[in-house]
Amino acid sequence: MIAFFSMPAHAISSIQITVEAVDAPIGQLKNAQFQVDLKGAQAALILNADLKPTNEKEFDHFDLKCGQFLTEKIGQAQCLNGRFLSKQINAPFSVDFVSYPSDFSLSIAFNGANFSDASGLHAGENLTGQIKMAAKKSNLSQTWLWNGLISWNAGELFWQPFYFGKAGNTFEINGTFKQDVLNIQNASLLVNEVGEMSATATINTKTKVVEDVRVSAKDVDFTGLYAVFLKPMAQKTAFGNMDVSGKADWQFEIKNLAPTSFELNLRDANIEDKNGKFAFSHINAHIPWDYDEPKNLQLAYKSGHLLRLPLRETKLSAEINRFSLTAPQLNLPVLDGALNLYDVSAVRLADSWAWHLRMDLIPITLSEFSKALGWPVMKGQISGQVPLVTYAYKQLSMDGAMTFNAFNGTISMNNLKIDDPLGVVPRLHADLQMRNLDMGDLTRTFSFGAIEGKLDGDVKDMLLENWKPVHLDASIQTSEGKQLKKISQRAVENITALGGEGTAAALQRTFLRFFKEFNYDKIGLSCKLRQDVCEMGGVESTPTGYVIVKGKGIPSVNVNGYTQKVSLQDLLGRIKRITDSNSKMIVD
Repeated sequence: MIAFFSMPAHAISSIQITVEAVDAPIGQLKNAQFQVDLKGAQAALILNADLKPTNEKEFDHFDLKCGQFLTEKIGQAQCLNGRFLSKQINAPFSVDFVSYPSDFSLSIAFNGANFSDASGLHAGENLTGQIKMAAKKSNLSQTWLWNGLISWNAGELFWQPFYFGKAGNTFEINGTFKQDVLNIQNASLLVNEVGEMSATATINTKTKVVEDVRVSAKDVDFTGLYAVFLKPMAQKTAFGNMDVSGKADWQFEIKNLAPTSFELNLRDANIEDKNGKFAFSHINAHIPWDYDEPKNLQLAYKSGHLLRLPLRETKLSAEINRFSLTAPQLNLPVLDGALNLYDVSAVRLADSWAWHLRMDLIPITLSEFSKALGWPVMKGQISGQVPLVTYAYKQLSMDGAMTFNAFNGTISMNNLKIDDPLGVVPRLHADLQMRNLDMGDLTRTFSFGAIEGKLDGDVKDMLLENWKPVHLDASIQTSEGKQLKKISQRAVENITALGGEGTAAALQRTFLRFFKEFNYDKIGLSCKLRQDVCEMGGVESTPTGYVIVKGKGIPSVNVNGYTQKVSLQDLLGRIKRITDSNSKMIVD
């Protein structure tokens, strides 16, 4: 419906058009009222309607107004002092549009625009910038030559999952269009504090398929690249909370909907997990990939740490063949020793990686190893072999037992499984077995007081969540067989501090205080941990507790424990006080 309204002098004062409904591929329009107000010196345009884009469920009312609507020449139109208002958009703007049969241009300037959507996945605040688009048709080839520009110099933009908090970003694009084929000859994105990225692509507008894509970036800032593009996509992984620095180049190609090549180069980069799980400094890496040709990967770093274990300067090399990675041997220097990895093989399955390897541990000094993990300082060395380890579907598992040599005995780990080891809350399941550990070496290492003899230990059904124990059945006891069994008075006092009270004080009130050491028959201590509570036990039970040290011969002494339930935090605190050589022993 079209209506004309006139003033007394019969001049047309306004033009009004009403449209009940319009259906289009991009959405639906209904209850539209279009009005041109001719009362002022310059015409004003007003449009009110309900709009529902194709991907939305409900209609949303909007008002569009041009304070000055100019159409002085055929094919040209200007909208000045415009504003678009709806429930989630408030955008002041101006438009300059020129259209002829073989070319057109469109320029939109926006100032202080705000928008959001119902899902909360897209939003902008105080955006100021411009959008330009122009195209010209070649009469000879019937090809459209086009170019575009999007830029903003103020405001903030969130486009899930990316957040652009600083303005000064520009997107320029140009190409051709002919017979349903849109060719992007060059697309350049300049992001503040990141750098410039460029791309080319071919799009079939009929099938809506992006056929050929090439993206490249040179000498971009790794800090900005991570903050703007990488961190949002890695938010729920082990790489979602890092400090990074350095420079990066990368490029990738897609042809016929399939990736064909990729290359990432890092120069003097640094990566540090804010949760303290890992860090690598002065990284230089060349990581190529090609669908048709094997490529050689190179990765080097000066230093770092993994789960608090210091890593020395390392250079790694491996072959990448389509979706697999192989290396006959990799050497990872750790502390004063190394991990030698053999038969390394990894393959990409669906959306995740699967891999396996074998490993030897070149002797590491226990003193440095224990300091790195925040444990009491140990003496001696640790070495060992690791059987086949596999990782698939976010679970790491081990075939066979991982065996280490320490304290003149053996320590082995069986049934190892780690769920999501690089995730936010990894879960470790394992059993530990210790056999014939020299208690003389152990007690000297932990400043515990002297105990001579051999020790066996078992930790069954161990569960660590985020590397903290929440469930286990642990026990230590004297090894079978003939051996010298002596315990010093200081060791008796310290064992008493672990299990209860009374024995240490009793020693000081009897003639036993004159002996520096005693004979014993058995030593045993156990803990059944459920969440944070440890149920304690010993060699045997008593009416009031349990026996930790069972004496034998002359002189001998029994050590009993009385605290049957204790929090793990308290138990570890007792051990720390006892093994701290700079503190006096405290008996709870």
